[in-house]
Amino acid sequence: MNTRKNMTFPVVLVFLFIVIIVYLFSSIKQTTITCEKIRSFDSDIKVEETVISKIDGKKIIELNVTKVIYLPEEYANDREKILLIKNSLERTLDYLGDKVTYKYNNNNVVINIAVKDSKDLVLLNNISFIDNSGNIEVEINSNTKSNDVIALAVGDSYTEGELMTRLKNNGYSCK
Repeated sequence: MNTRKNMTFPVVLVFLFIVIIVYLFSSIKQTTITCEKIRSFDSDIKVEETVISKIDGKKIIELNVTKVIYLPEEYANDREKILLIKNSLERTLDYLGDKVTYKYNNNNVVINIAVKDSKDLVLLNNISFIDNSGNIEVEINSNTKSNDVIALAVGDSYTEGELMTRLKNNGYSCK
C-alpha cells in the first residue's frame, strides 16, 4: 500500500505536464500577413489588390484576395465596357468556382477570392488595362510560369518572412 501512495504524486505531475503541453500547442498563433498593391493604367483605371494570407508554421493555410478595379466616369456608365471586363474576369477565374465572388458597382468591380482547403492557384498582379483610343482592352495573364504573375496556393511552403519578401519584391506593401 505504501508504494501506491508514493505513485500518485508522479502520476499527477505527468498528467499536469501533458495538459500544459497540449495547451501550448493548441494556443500557437497563426500568422496573418496583409499585403496591398495599387496599380494605375491608361485613362485613370486603377487596380487595387489586397492579399490576406494565414501561415501556420511554414505553410500557407488560407488565402483571401480582394481585387478592386476602379473605373473612371466615362467607362463606369458604359455597359458594354463593364460587360467586357466581367466576361474576361469570369472566363479567367471560372476554375475557382464558388471560391470567387464578383460585385459590380457604378464605378468599380470587386472580386473576392477565398481559398482555404484546396490547392487552387491564386494569381496576383495579373490584370492590366490598355486604352486604344477609347476602346478598353483587358489583359489577364493566366500564365503561372510568367515572371509578371505571382502564383500562390494553400499548402505552399513559405515562412512569414519569405512570403513578405516575395510580395515586397513585386511591389506590394506588407504589414
